[in-house]
Formats: sequence, structure tokens, C-alpha cells
Amino acid sequence: MVRQDIDYEFIGSKNSYYSAKVRACLQYKRIPYSERTANIESMMRVKELTGDHVYPVVVCPDGTVLRDSCTIVEELEARHPTRPVLPEDPLQRLIATLIETVADEFMLSTTIGLRWYAKDTSEWAKDMFVQISTERVTDKLTRERGATNGGRIANSIQKRTQHIAEKHFESGKEATKEICDRLDDHLRDTPFLLGDRPSLADLGMMNAMFGHLYRDPGEVCDHIHWKCISLSLWIDHMLSAAGESDQGSLYIAPSIKPLLASFKLPYSAAAEQSLELAEAALTQPSVGQSIDIRPRGPLYTGWKIQRLMDLYRTVQDAQRDEADALLEAAGFLDICRHEADWRIELASGVLRVKQVTTS
Repeated sequence: MVRQDIDYEFIGSKNSYYSAKVRACLQYKRIPYSERTANIESMMRVKELTGDHVYPVVVCPDGTVLRDSCTIVEELEARHPTRPVLPEDPLQRLIATLIETVADEFMLSTTIGLRWYAKDTSEWAKDMFVQISTERVTDKLTRERGATNGGRIANSIQKRTQHIAEKHFESGKEATKEICDRLDDHLRDTPFLLGDRPSLADLGMMNAMFGHLYRDPGEVCDHIHWKCISLSLWIDHMLSAAGESDQGSLYIAPSIKPLLASFKLPYSAAAEQSLELAEAALTQPSVGQSIDIRPRGPLYTGWKIQRLMDLYRTVQDAQRDEADALLEAAGFLDICRHEADWRIELASGVLRVKQVTTS
């Protein structure tokens, strides 16, 4: 039994890509929580809890520490099944997870490019990291340490992502504006991505939209504010989703297909390459060997794609043609049909290769 008299502790940041999904989930499910900004003091606590400085992190009332936004949402759904975010219908669940995967894994490269490539936005981002690291820190020496640490983290991120930023800046900017336009078209007549109430699809898309694009200054941010009013309103609704009703149906509106089609050109080839990289990494372990692997590498993306393949196989024959048409529009049909001879599991923030079958 989950205690209701103690808040969950959520450690994240408004400008963090993966914090947006978790915050929207906590909000919509009306789970009591206290948010701690990811300043230097919170990061020292995260290090103590997890052995790393990666957030978001959720500390449950029973002391359980949750990492990885996908794991956090699934665990919160299990602990608090009312106001559900995971669709029961297999096709809706597949499309929701596809949108989440695209936003989590592939739009990330674009948003990194938009944040770190141009000099003005990269300088803003560096200042932002310093501010976050020192926000609400009262001790003078700790604030100084936080400012130094924030600047060092920002410089490290920029250095590590410069090749991604350079590659994805111009093409990613135009592709992202196209996605925003299709989102705006869809949300003009449909309250949320899969119907009348929020679902996993909305939580996943919040990562890209709120964590970076809606807040980072630049051309895409301006485009959203000036040209995509319905999308902007949706972001506001999801940010304060505790006020949203859980009534109404989930459904796939006709306007979802053009939205999915906007994923194809910028991201389907990247998804196929990610699958190839994951399978290449899986040629090394012996059959059945379990290997602990830090998330966010090729095998993490492989695990995310594995989820799509698994869900595709749950779609009933009556919905198969519709599923194939939507996946084909997005450029993910071949990926979902892929017959993998491997199995990856994620537990407690650690990936394990559970099965590798060699021919």
C-alpha cells in the first residue's frame, strides 16, 4: 500500500529534457510530490542515492529510488492506477510508445543541436546551467562551488555534443518546425495526442516541447509561440495537468497520421541505424550472459526499440492494417516487424542482456 500522507520527492529541472515527462505524469495522476530543483545540493543527494549525477530521480514514500523516465512512469502507473496514462488498447499503446520513443531518443539530437550549436543560444545555455546549479543555495561557498560546477557541466555538454549539434542544426530546425506545425494542426481539434485525455504520448512529447523547444530562445521557440497557438496551449495544459479531467475517450484521430509522417524523414533512418548499432553491440556477449550496462548507449536505444517490436506483436488482426499504415507513415514499420534474436531488460536503472541467440 502506497502511503498518501508523504509526498514523493522529485529531483529535476524545468530545462531538463527528461524531467518534463515525469513532472507531467505526477501532475496528471495528482500524486502528491515536492519538486527539488537540480542545484548542486540536490545533485549531491542524487549522487548519494544513485551513485551518479543523472536526473530526473523520484524518491517514493517507501524509500524506493526511481531512475529513467520510462521506468518512473511505469512504476507510478503501477502504484497509482487511477487516472491512467498507459492505454489499454494495443494499437493506442503502440502509437503512444512510438511517439514517446521518437521524442525521447530521436528528437533529442535536434534539440541538442538547437541549444548548443549557435553562439548566442550556447552562451545562454551556459548561463542557465550556472543559474540552476546555484538556484536556492544560500551558503556562499556552496554557491561558488555550484557556479563552477554548472559552468564545467555546460562546457562538457557542449564539447561532447558539438558534432551532433553541427550535423543536426539546419536540417533539424526545419524538421522540428514541421513537427510543431503538424502537432498544432492535430491539437486544434483533438485535446490531447490520443484523444480527450492525456496519455503516455503526451508525456513523451512534453520532453522535447517543454524541456527544450518551448523554453530555449531561438527560431523554433519563436515559431511555436507565434505560429503554433494550439500547441502552446497544450504545453500549458500538460504543465499543470493536475487540473485536467480524466473523463473522455482515447482514440486515434485522422490528424495523427500526418503528425507521424513528419517523423519519417528526420528520424526513421536514425532509428534503423540505432537498431543496427544495438545488434552490433550484442554480437560480443555469450548466449544467455547477463551484462550490466549503463543506460543511454546503443543498447538503451535498442531496449526502447524492443518495446515497439513487442507492442506491435500485441496488435490484433482487426487492427493490423491500421497499425501498418500508421507505422509506414512514420517510417517505423520495418523496425516494428524486425525479428530480434536478443532480449534486453531494464531494472533499477541497469540494462541487462538476458538472451542472445546465435544461428
